Amino acid sequence: MWSEVVRPEAPYSIDRLFSRLSMDPLQAINRTDKEIKIPLVIDYTKEVITINAYGDENDPSFHISGELEEHKPTSIQKVKDMFDLEMDTKGIMEHFEGTELQDFVANYIGMPIICEPDTYSALMKNIVHQQLNMKFAYTLTYRFVTKYGENKNGVWYYPTPDVVNKLSVEELRELQFSNRKAEYIIDIAKKIYEGNLDLQQLNELTNQEVYDELLPLRGVGPWTIECVLLFGLGRKDILPAGDVGVQNAMKKLFDLSSKPSKEELYEYNERWSPYSSYISMYLWESLSG
Repeated sequence: MWSEVVRPEAPYSIDRLFSRLSMDPLQAINRTDKEIKIPLVIDYTKEVITINAYGDENDPSFHISGELEEHKPTSIQKVKDMFDLEMDTKGIMEHFEGTELQDFVANYIGMPIICEPDTYSALMKNIVHQQLNMKFAYTLTYRFVTKYGENKNGVWYYPTPDVVNKLSVEELRELQFSNRKAEYIIDIAKKIYEGNLDLQQLNELTNQEVYDELLPLRGVGPWTIECVLLFGLGRKDILPAGDVGVQNAMKKLFDLSSKPSKEELYEYNERWSPYSSYISMYLWESLSG
């Protein structure tokens, strides 16, 4: 058993972290004790990592623990990546100082980008979530993972490509997948299983190269790729211009007569670079109050 304490740069909003995580019924969290358990796969071994948060946004710390000592460095870095514990808070604040977003950023600064345990989970999740309201999207993902995934110590692992590859469209239809979405999930799992799609290599690619790699896949469009870049690869400069939530939040923020177009949002993206991902997170959060 090993443990390590990580102290992110303040401010870091522990409350917003747990609030966002609690939206997903698959997350193994205890909001009262501020504890998170996450499913990692390291060297083909499934290991559950426990994270306990202490303090507040001005003095945050995270106590990370696991079982296998040889996995400690990889596990700690993965937790840092998943929960944005190396967030450049000072850089974000300085970048937007004196801009039209200065006050908006001040309201949400310290809110982390929360990633999935791996790129595969992010891709599967966001294909399932396509064109669904948030509540049913989480419900459908929960059904999919708890039906075909694996539970270890109360933590759920997504069903692996070899498992999904063997499923039929009819089996997923029973969970209320649409016919096409079931086909997309199975087809992508098959490509991964047969070695025709290597999601690990995406970490080494630029954003544009990730687009070029994923866009030819059936069922994968710009929105899904942007979500994979943001929540799978943890890229800091992504604004999902086709996301209805982002569009509605922008309309509200700037008191616009109508939702901005994708083209207009991409223009904003250029001004907000290299921290557009944080503005995306703040925009989504602004819709919840």
